Amino acid sequence: MSTAQRYANAESASRAGLWGNMLLALFKGTIGWMSGSKALMADAFRTAAEAASAAAALTGLRAVRKRKTANKNGQSETENRRGETASTIVMSVLLLIIGLEIGISAIRDIADQVTAAPHWSTVAAIAAGLIINQWFIPSKDRLTGIYCSLTAFVGSGGAIAGKLLAIPALYYLDPAAALMIAVFVMYNGFKTATGSARTQTRNLAGEEDSDELMQLVQRVEGVVTVQSLRAKEHGHYVVAEIVICVNPRISVLEGQEIAKRVKQLVMKRFIHITDVSIYVEPYDAGYPYKSNHDPNQEQMPTLLQ
Repeated sequence: MSTAQRYANAESASRAGLWGNMLLALFKGTIGWMSGSKALMADAFRTAAEAASAAAALTGLRAVRKRKTANKNGQSETENRRGETASTIVMSVLLLIIGLEIGISAIRDIADQVTAAPHWSTVAAIAAGLIINQWFIPSKDRLTGIYCSLTAFVGSGGAIAGKLLAIPALYYLDPAAALMIAVFVMYNGFKTATGSARTQTRNLAGEEDSDELMQLVQRVEGVVTVQSLRAKEHGHYVVAEIVICVNPRISVLEGQEIAKRVKQLVMKRFIHITDVSIYVEPYDAGYPYKSNHDPNQEQMPTLLQ
């Protein structure tokens, strides 16, 4: 699969997540408002936050696609990342505000005493939304969505059961579920903010993938060492940035050929990576150098054969 096809698939998934979650949030919000369910309203706001996250991922994807062109026009890497940084900060603040508002509303309802249970259509809407979200809408973090929807289902269902069993105390389960969803939303906002403050970079799917990628690149003929390796996740796609060191006595064309081979090998081996940016730096730790593919050779004027 080519880089263009991977970008197209990632953009399609982000767009589907954006519009799907927007419509689902509207559906949940409408049913929640009409049925009087605080838990479903909270889940609707959480789904709207998912739509905002998909929008940020889509923006980041387009920014990455333009990055190489921007670099050619003289823009620095820092300037290229400003838009992504701003969208991440806005997203984290939005999640924190939404979670705080949901929590305050739920606490106020509990303090004012809950005297009625939501309509039975609430649990039907939650169940339908859960099925639609899991089967038709791509999501970066499905586990959180499942937890929130199940929390809303238990809260609203418990309150409705309290009405059927004539147990008014169970009415409080609905706003209590909304409060728990608020905690989920605020935690995601905090995690997004702290992740942005660190470096906005992450390893690949896990430590094992990162080590495997490092070893793969180091085995490429012409690579003296890997100076840095990082990957940035934007919703449904991953972009890797690798800095390799090569023999400083080779030509620029030879360095570009080594980078091309590294990129082709990484894209072929790791199909979940959408794109790879390879930066070539001269290795300056003494000369002559040893070949990285033949340990029996002592000194070689160049790493290319």
